Amino acid sequence: MQKFNRELQNHILTVCIASYPHHTSWNQYDPESFPGLMDDHILAANIYYLSERGLISVSPRRTDDPYSLFENIRATADGIDFMMGDEGLKSVLDIRTIKIHSDTMTQLIHIISSSNIPEEEKRGILSKLQELPASAITHLTNELTVKAALALPGALQLIQKYLQNF
Repeated sequence: MQKFNRELQNHILTVCIASYPHHTSWNQYDPESFPGLMDDHILAANIYYLSERGLISVSPRRTDDPYSLFENIRATADGIDFMMGDEGLKSVLDIRTIKIHSDTMTQLIHIISSSNIPEEEKRGILSKLQELPASAITHLTNELTVKAALALPGALQLIQKYLQNF
């Protein structure tokens, strides 16, 4: 049996959701259908994998018994949303998360540094840019994207062409 087993992970997560908001217990699992439940290395690997993905939470164990791990896991809100196939409240509230990568900041710094403005003005802009909080950088990036799309002839066609490749 392979160490990481999607069916076993699904079974663990399903049991956690059925027990939510409480922790699970050993008698809720079906070891006959999932031999991985009887192998403490496979079991621990799959449980910790689900935990690292944020789908379940694992409380500290109080014993060395590997099966006591079942008494210490429960589903997270993200785990429930994942199994329901939606984004939960995020989709209801229409919340979107935009992540700005360090590459974006590097590119902005490069564009400003390469511009034809006086050096003193460049230093001032770069200094202020590096002091901005993440939310302000996100807003600035969004504004720049909108301005670029409106100013660049054929920007929409370029965006459409790019998106067709995905």
